[in-house]
Amino acid sequence: MKSHSEEKEILHLKKVFAAIIHEKRLKNKMTQERLSEIIGITDVYLRCIESGKNVPNWIIWLKLCTALEVDVFEIQQRFFEPYILNKTDVNSF
Repeated sequence: MKSHSEEKEILHLKKVFAAIIHEKRLKNKMTQERLSEIIGITDVYLRCIESGKNVPNWIIWLKLCTALEVDVFEIQQRFFEPYILNKTDVNSF
């Protein structure tokens, strides 16, 4: 079972990813319909991802990042590594 702080962190990451996808799509002057067509999902599902209601599986996530030229490693370094490193006790190795 997830703690309250873990649930809060997951919600934050969902919102951050949603904002990144939305911003990049607009920057690329792409409609939701066009982007969803390119990556093979419905525009309804894409709206749910952009609103933070849904989190895509890793395949859709990578397709979104690729289509929108989002640097996957930057997202990893900015958001996931600090979260993981914070949870890992380096003295236990």
